[in-house]
Amino acid sequence: MAGGAEREAAGAARAGPGMAAAALALLAALFVAINALSSAWLTSARLDLTADRLYTLSDSTLDLLERVSEPVVFRLYLSAGLAQAAPSLGVYASRVRDLLREYESVSGGMVRLEVLDPEPFSDVEDRAVAAGLEGVPATAGGENLYFGLVGTNATDDIETVPFMRLDREAFLEYDLSRMLYALTALDAPKVGLLSSLPTDGTMRMTATGTQEQVPPWVIRTQIGELFETRFLGAQADEIPEDIDVLLVVHPRNATPRTRFAIDQFVMAGGKAMVFVDPFSEAEGMQGQMLGTVLDGSALPESFAAWGLEFGVDTVVADRLTARKVVAQDSDRLLEYVPWLELRGPNIDRESPITSGVDTVAVASAGYLKLRDGAPVAMDPLLTSSPGSALAEAAKVQGFRDPARLLREYEPTGERYVLAARISGMAPSGFPEGPPVAARDEDDEAPADPPWTRPVLAESREPLDVLVVGDSDILADRFWVVMSDFVGGRIPTPTANNGDFVLNAIEALAGSSALLDLRGRGAVSRPFEVLLQIQREAARKFEDKERELRETLEKTERDLRELRLRNPDAAAVVPERDRRAMARFQRDILRLRAELREVRRSLNEDFERLEARLWFLNIAAAPIAITALAILLGVWRAARRRDRAHEAAAG
Repeated sequence: MAGGAEREAAGAARAGPGMAAAALALLAALFVAINALSSAWLTSARLDLTADRLYTLSDSTLDLLERVSEPVVFRLYLSAGLAQAAPSLGVYASRVRDLLREYESVSGGMVRLEVLDPEPFSDVEDRAVAAGLEGVPATAGGENLYFGLVGTNATDDIETVPFMRLDREAFLEYDLSRMLYALTALDAPKVGLLSSLPTDGTMRMTATGTQEQVPPWVIRTQIGELFETRFLGAQADEIPEDIDVLLVVHPRNATPRTRFAIDQFVMAGGKAMVFVDPFSEAEGMQGQMLGTVLDGSALPESFAAWGLEFGVDTVVADRLTARKVVAQDSDRLLEYVPWLELRGPNIDRESPITSGVDTVAVASAGYLKLRDGAPVAMDPLLTSSPGSALAEAAKVQGFRDPARLLREYEPTGERYVLAARISGMAPSGFPEGPPVAARDEDDEAPADPPWTRPVLAESREPLDVLVVGDSDILADRFWVVMSDFVGGRIPTPTANNGDFVLNAIEALAGSSALLDLRGRGAVSRPFEVLLQIQREAARKFEDKERELRETLEKTERDLRELRLRNPDAAAVVPERDRRAMARFQRDILRLRAELREVRRSLNEDFERLEARLWFLNIAAAPIAITALAILLGVWRAARRRDRAHEAAAG
């Protein structure tokens, strides 16, 4: 009996490893089978575990896809060698392809994706070139690589992205949805311009007393090239209903009827970009030369109803972003604190409106602020720096006095909003309906045409209005330099004012949903801990390097002075000076060696830290799992031996 039990236990022990191997083989086969079946049956099932939800379409895009009424085809021209030539672009290409497949999956068949490889001298490459895509050579004289997108609809309208730039990755969904909207919209956007400033050009008197034509502003020309534009004058009894985007520029003398027409246009769901200003530099020196003070502009009734405050008598001053001008009493350059060049943290980087905008120049701008309990929301686009100040608008009129403004500069400790998007449901600024026209001297009211449309007491849908506290952002003198070229005048931008305005119009002219699409992050995510450690290591060696450099410069200066005292090499140099020269030269060599050692130490520390983090992020987890599996296997083998011995003993 005992011998039989021992033989059975020994057989079970010998069979254990074989059974374990068979079980592992079955698990591997099951894993492969599940993956094969899921690839065939679960193609539309996805799980987005990225931190910024990079592969999850936003509600705005989902709403846009639901309203697509005609087939749209996206053709992604993607060279097979792109990933090898530029790995970062290869990773981005995978995201573009996956996101487009998500559009295709959600659209219910209305959006179709084709991924094409434009091999050299192929028909596909010919189609890519014909569509205007840009080929980038992988190496000098090498074959072109393509990474562009072409969208077409049933009526053969075309939208293209010549090359999917990596710096637009954060706005990938916005760009794709904008293309989709452009292909499904029936009419070209119409822009209405209501302006008291000479944006369309004017006539002026020259020094000789003759008149000359002043051309339209550059931004006015650019808008006309991209959109169907209609100039509505300085006053309007009503805004045409077919206008998609209304530009209101410095409505300083707008009549109540004009302000009512603007209000009702916005209440009816119209999109608007409003440029108000406490002082328009573009109005020139005429009123100032006569000693008069020019008033600012606003839409007082509408702003009050929205809960939006605007400093119509106050200019924002900012020393950190101020442009420098020549002072009147000298040739010195001084900061002119009302003229600002906004960069970096002064510009919202998460909005598609400011994408590609590095610098925005404003002049004598006012600030925007929401009142407590305002019915709308405000998303700042342009802001001043911390520690900005406020100045009376009257003080910046007339002849400029930068020194005086600097003396009177008193920082408030606040940042001021200079441009913002206003959104949300809001009441009308004219709850009693059309205003009554002002009466003339004979007590007769000028006859305004009757208002034939329904009077709206509140907005039909959430507002989409961009308010800019400066109208000089449009004026050529603040962001364009004109140069002569082949008998013509060529504008050269010194700031991105035009890009900012055109981006805003494009966003407003599209679906309201497009304005909700903000930056979503990037696929390539650096090691934040590594970057922080690198910055700390750099700071640690920075002081030492600065100290060594200062000592080196002083030593070299002393050596030069000593040599100047002994300019003739043939002369007898005092022994003390020779010893000093030799000591200085030895010190210079030692300091240079220490500097090299400091830089080498910094590089070594960074590389060591980088290797350690790469190991922890990539290799540590598999090693830990393998070690755990080995320990588990040893533990299970020990358990089986114990059970075998117990069975034998029994």
